[in-house]
Amino acid sequence: MFARIGTQGLQRIFNAAPAGVRVAGTNVTNSIKTGAHDIVDILSKRARTLNLYNSNGGRDYLFRFHSNGEITTILRGAKSQDLNFLHHVKAGEYTLPRMNRQGTHAATKEAIEQSNNYAKEIISENEHFIDGFRYSGPKAQFNELGQNISRFSNGNQEIVIIDKTADKILNQTIQAFKNRISGKNLTESQKIDEMMKFVDEVFSVSKDHATLGKLTANMHNFETKEVLLGEILNSGAGMCRHRALLTKLLGDEVGLATRFIQGTYSTGGHAWNEIMTKNGSSYLFDAMHGNIFNISNTSKNLDPRTFYYKITDAKNADKLVLKYLDNNTTVGTIYRSLGCKGPFTINSSKFLPTVDGYIVTPSSAGIKINGKEIFEETKLATGDWVQIKDLGFQIK
Repeated sequence: MFARIGTQGLQRIFNAAPAGVRVAGTNVTNSIKTGAHDIVDILSKRARTLNLYNSNGGRDYLFRFHSNGEITTILRGAKSQDLNFLHHVKAGEYTLPRMNRQGTHAATKEAIEQSNNYAKEIISENEHFIDGFRYSGPKAQFNELGQNISRFSNGNQEIVIIDKTADKILNQTIQAFKNRISGKNLTESQKIDEMMKFVDEVFSVSKDHATLGKLTANMHNFETKEVLLGEILNSGAGMCRHRALLTKLLGDEVGLATRFIQGTYSTGGHAWNEIMTKNGSSYLFDAMHGNIFNISNTSKNLDPRTFYYKITDAKNADKLVLKYLDNNTTVGTIYRSLGCKGPFTINSSKFLPTVDGYIVTPSSAGIKINGKEIFEETKLATGDWVQIKDLGFQIK
């Protein structure tokens, strides 16, 4: 992490550092000359991880974004023996899930009613799937035979059925996760990490992304077909909705307050989860993208990667709004200023735009850049995380 290098070498590295990589304190050369720091950590932990995130097209890692700007990683790719009952795990390749025609799987009146009642964007932590539940998008409605009788805006999806009385693979998957965390005395936060790793393993054991892409693309061609969730787990061909449904089920089973969210990510339909812990923390859990974001206090502390998540405006069904950013909050005001490259002031500390970022002049102690406290005028670049007490935001 640390390297002992000369002044000229240090300056060359500093000048070539990518966006988001900066030393807290601008006068690097003077620090070396005065002997104050002859060992310098050029690449802050956050900056290194952020560069890894931005360049990681193959997604070899899962990422957790903390409220203090720290980013931690989890290495993907573990092939655990406890999932060998899944065909794609044992065979090491993805397959097409086994589909049935609509109405093949019988449903009770209660299951159909719940399926129709849950045709909404948010299924809460207090709502739990009963056997026979059907899912085919946030607006799908079913008749008494369990057939989809509606057309909806986010594609012609297959009908996913959740029924533990008839789905051996689903039951085995749930039990495998319970076995993994059993006896470990994990905190809720640790359980969330374990659940992200587990869901990722269930669907992503193979590195054959091209085949997976073709299979998941074909999932939109089965609007007249129904499939047990376990069949999708068995094939590995899981899209965001399948991963989010499994996450909701696992969370309910192990006592994590888990929501199922249906909205958009950027411009496309998307499904993800939110998890609330007993200590008051809240997390955005996106098993498809492999990200966990702390969303406990979005009015003051928010990573801009959450701006991609949108839901329908409660006052206008034809309009989408950002799920986690409110422009009227403190952090919303800051991001508005950053978006138009305007100056702003926080606790008497002044932030002034430059050609390639910002310069901050701290009024007193207490400002941290990428986790390091600053006491003098400091240049900020895209990707730098600013923390002022409980207020946190990223330069963008």
